[in-house]
Amino acid sequence: MLQRGLLLFPVLGIPIYLDLSFLVVLPLWAFLIGSNLPLYLQLFGLGTDPSLLQGPWPFLLGLLAALGLFLSVLLHELGHALAARSLGVATRRITLWLLGGVAQMERIPREPPKELKIALAGPGVSFALALLFRLVWGEGGAWGFLSHYLAWVNLMLGLFNLLPALPLDGGRVYRALLALRRPYLRATRQAVALSQGVAVALGLLGLLVLNPFLILVAFFVYMASRAEAEATLLAQALEGLKVRDLMTQDPIAIPPHLPVAEALSLALAYRVSGFPVVEGGQVLGVVGLEGLEGADLQAPVARYLQVPLILSPEDEALSALERMAERGYARGLVLKGGRLVGILSKTDLLRAFQVRLLGLDRPTGVG
Repeated sequence: MLQRGLLLFPVLGIPIYLDLSFLVVLPLWAFLIGSNLPLYLQLFGLGTDPSLLQGPWPFLLGLLAALGLFLSVLLHELGHALAARSLGVATRRITLWLLGGVAQMERIPREPPKELKIALAGPGVSFALALLFRLVWGEGGAWGFLSHYLAWVNLMLGLFNLLPALPLDGGRVYRALLALRRPYLRATRQAVALSQGVAVALGLLGLLVLNPFLILVAFFVYMASRAEAEATLLAQALEGLKVRDLMTQDPIAIPPHLPVAEALSLALAYRVSGFPVVEGGQVLGVVGLEGLEGADLQAPVARYLQVPLILSPEDEALSALERMAERGYARGLVLKGGRLVGILSKTDLLRAFQVRLLGLDRPTGVG
């Protein structure tokens, strides 16, 4: 999810990305805040300041409030990232998008105390910001509006994220508490069941009050909780496995001058979907069936070479799968000391997943 985006800048060594959906929601959010500025002023007990309601002021304040909201979201995610870093878990990126922010970590610790610390760090930052703005808020004018708005929005951000629904922080807290007394996978399944119930409730509420944003959040929570369950199951199935346990050893390699037609015949004969391309013992690249659609059958495969994903035999199988998924690779070449020793495909990983689910151990890849 959200693998692409515009790289803004790194913060404390963590790349910050902007999803394209942010460019849509930011001006919309600014417009909605500016349009309802009189209502906000009344709600905050600031009275009606005529100077704030004239000219471009409403929309300028709306833009500043919207930017403050997303900056608060960024700090919330940085709270998660720094808590994870203190536990030895790196954060690959933070992405700001339509529904707020996402901190993508290398892994979610399966030790309940660690997951609790990471999950609670984000709401902790939001509550701290709410308190900070409450201490410095003004009694009127532009600063009065902005400080009141950001105090309340951070309070709501912290409370909303504590809803017991994955992938929200409250869902992770609930799972961690369950995992203190039962297996992690079982705790995840129970947390997912509650998450989907919360998602349905949010969706019904959104329909009742005609709030499309709430309906969108409900859909996101429902789908993301299912993805969380699948990811947890996959992580457990591949736990402890290395690339060397699953790879196809000594794969069939083809020379760069081999015609495409012959490569297709070999793929059919050996029931494989891709080949390393090697010349003089040096790996030049990889050719997969997905890259040969519409290819000239008489042309050499060198014309359709793809840059390979290079793996080590000692890499964790789950880490290899994540790298393949992130970069869109169907297979990776396994090199040891610069020499090709194997190939790992998604089929190998799927087979390991199925075998582990059946209770078998140490499967090996074929083709």
